[in-house]
Amino acid sequence: MTHSINRRAILAFSGALAASLSFATPSIAEDPDFLNIGGGPSGGTFNVVATGLGDLLREEFSDSIIGVQPGGSGPNLLRVASGDVDLGITSASNAADAWAGRDPATPDAPIQNVRGLMTFFPSAIQIWVDADSDIHSVEDLVGRQISAGQPGQTSWLAFNNLLSVYDMSIEDLEADGGQVHHLSWAESQAALRDGQLDAVMWVALYPHSTVLATETAREIRVLPLDEDRVAEYLELHGAGFSAVTLPAGLYQGHSEPTLSVGTTTFLFGSDEMSDDTAYRVTSAIWNQLDRFQQTHALLQFIDEDTAGRGMFVPIHPGAARFYEEQGIAMDEPQLN
Repeated sequence: MTHSINRRAILAFSGALAASLSFATPSIAEDPDFLNIGGGPSGGTFNVVATGLGDLLREEFSDSIIGVQPGGSGPNLLRVASGDVDLGITSASNAADAWAGRDPATPDAPIQNVRGLMTFFPSAIQIWVDADSDIHSVEDLVGRQISAGQPGQTSWLAFNNLLSVYDMSIEDLEADGGQVHHLSWAESQAALRDGQLDAVMWVALYPHSTVLATETAREIRVLPLDEDRVAEYLELHGAGFSAVTLPAGLYQGHSEPTLSVGTTTFLFGSDEMSDDTAYRVTSAIWNQLDRFQQTHALLQFIDEDTAGRGMFVPIHPGAARFYEEQGIAMDEPQLN
């Protein structure tokens, strides 16, 4: 709370000072006082990417205080929408839910003031099992030891929605001694690696570096989803999602392509961010893309065909101006 009050006070003082000088100096674009970035848990992909982004932006906005704060896909939407941070990383599926007043938002307070800046990488529903497991379908999960995150998380909601299109429930899975454990990401992967879990389901990046590390102990494959079930999922729960194919070779034990449901992860700000700031953030990433992509291997996904697509929310006018100048294709917003 102290930081919030100080920040507002500083911004108010800056605004008053600017107004007092407006008759004496010409209007020029200035660095914002703060650019705080909502990332993810310490050591996680969102946190690593946000830290790399912060390094780039400190050079572009030399007079700004650049901060990287813990967050997550849902919390970042809440915090950017409320003005607690300026930039955030989220998924298109989370953004679509929040826009409609679903978790992490509420029906009385939908989040519709966020604007996309750049798509970073894809993610998908993945159900990981030991490559030698006798689990080959969602139906085979009955009676097994499973983790799908914790209630309230994106993955937990997606798992329950997935079960519903298979006419199944958590109670069905927990028949015959099965249990769905409410574990963190790190706990889930450790338990899968150690053989304490039969399956882990997550909406996650692919290939995920943690799963690749798990393969030092056992080879991993991803369960396929049925085509008709994917179609039903997209019809009932698919805002921000699309059908994706996870390629053979994604993991050591993943020998055949599998159908799943995917979304995109993107950088965003609020509609109150100035066009100039949004333009410069987008430009700084694009003009130093090779360097930024060294932050994390998944950022290799960014190119002329992907940067302006897949965000679902409206693209910020400042980012759109940069893409138009560069001839980079943009999607029409799915949410407006």
